[in-house]
Amino acid sequence: MSTLDQIPQNTNSIYSTTIKIIVDLLIIFGPPVCYYSQALKFKTTKSSKGFSKILCLLLLLTNILRIYFWLGKPFSISLFYQSFLIIMSQFYLIHIYLQYQEKQKNDLSKKTLLENITNWKDIFNLSKIWDYDYEIDYYKFIFLFVSILTLACYIIGLKNTKFYEFVGVLSVSIETFIGIPQIKENCVLKNAKNLSVAMIFMWLIGDIFKAIYNFIYKNPIQIILGSLFQICEDLILILQILFYGGIGPLYATFKKNYKYLNSDENQGNENNINDNDIDSLKEDIIDLNNENNLENKNDKNENLNNSKRKTNDLDKYNSKANEIIEL
Repeated sequence: MSTLDQIPQNTNSIYSTTIKIIVDLLIIFGPPVCYYSQALKFKTTKSSKGFSKILCLLLLLTNILRIYFWLGKPFSISLFYQSFLIIMSQFYLIHIYLQYQEKQKNDLSKKTLLENITNWKDIFNLSKIWDYDYEIDYYKFIFLFVSILTLACYIIGLKNTKFYEFVGVLSVSIETFIGIPQIKENCVLKNAKNLSVAMIFMWLIGDIFKAIYNFIYKNPIQIILGSLFQICEDLILILQILFYGGIGPLYATFKKNYKYLNSDENQGNENNINDNDIDSLKEDIIDLNNENNLENKNDKNENLNNSKRKTNDLDKYNSKANEIIEL
């Protein structure tokens, strides 16, 4: 009897272990794969226009902070591994982004390798943060951030363990607003054709899963609200893809209404023309007519000269013909 009772318990433990392994693998490899789909989108369209590279910066910062948070206060090892893979995927994504952007900024041939490594002028230029002329400058910025964070953890973290809690809160805070730069970029350009649909849907699925996980395990209300806020960002991005992405009936409706709005704006601008603009327009018309008249006169004179030349040539030909006949 006891042996029979142990069989379902062992079976349940195997099932639970298998499910845990599958979930951990999805947590570790899911997000990096979705960013790879965005890189494939760049390669397919041969352009990175419309994608906000600030998104890469925020993802790098939040995952670097999460690694340091784990070092101070260990939590799920799956999230620790996930952070490393996301960091690698963002370096790859920014590399592909720079390859296909309209203005090439990643040409290192103008400087030697030593000059590119030792020149930190642009890194400390606040007006050029994350908009550098060379790809290597992006890596130098992250290296500087990691160096400062490491020094802070060594000086402050050893004396005050709450510093790591601050690092964790900062990581979660940055992660909460990751979608905002891309939402802004789509609104400005009125275009989301170069945004990977697979990446956004995987964001949505991951954030829903994360929100349920936080709710079940009764994590702090701030973390739960952050997860819900991210779901809202994902839904906004999906709506933008439907409106601006060139797919579905919503895009056709948007395109029609957008043209209508633009025509209304142009009509409004036409109605705002003042008397000075009208006078200036009349003067331009008069000048244009004068130029046309002058060109017409020149054309008439040229045609007259051509006809005279032809008449003279004909007279010469006739005289020569008469001379031949007389001979």
